[in-house]
Amino acid sequence: MDPGEYEGLVERIADRVHEWFRKAYGEKPHVRKTNDKAWVEQHSKNRIDIAALDYAHLPSDWQYERRIGSQIALDAVLGAGESNWKMDQDFIEAVSAELHARWLERNWSRAVEAQKSQYLNLSEEEKEKDRVFVRTAIEVWKNTFTAPPEQ
Repeated sequence: MDPGEYEGLVERIADRVHEWFRKAYGEKPHVRKTNDKAWVEQHSKNRIDIAALDYAHLPSDWQYERRIGSQIALDAVLGAGESNWKMDQDFIEAVSAELHARWLERNWSRAVEAQKSQYLNLSEEEKEKDRVFVRTAIEVWKNTFTAPPEQ
């Protein structure tokens, strides 16, 4: 797969995952700080309701968070597809645990207490935030290439 195709898949996953998060937040604002200087300069503020914006209009640091999770999930799915691994619930849980561990490495300082533990100890609500990346990567992979091994 060429780099452009790979990046296109990552962006598609990131966009769909962000839309899932927006629906999950519902009408409740999800205000977060951004460190994207260009975005702050353009909007004259450094706090944004990320649930109010679609993926394309997020500041670059929040797009990055969606993208890196999408890359981790896509890499796992591509590896599984090449090896004919079964992309079942065990696969989803294993990749979700890796996603969470890597998210914690990047975001420990801003994580709330409920997020500062191993994946297995998270609430179902918190686990679902990781699972959505993996399920979306599987769906995009299926729609782009071929059906994955037994689900």
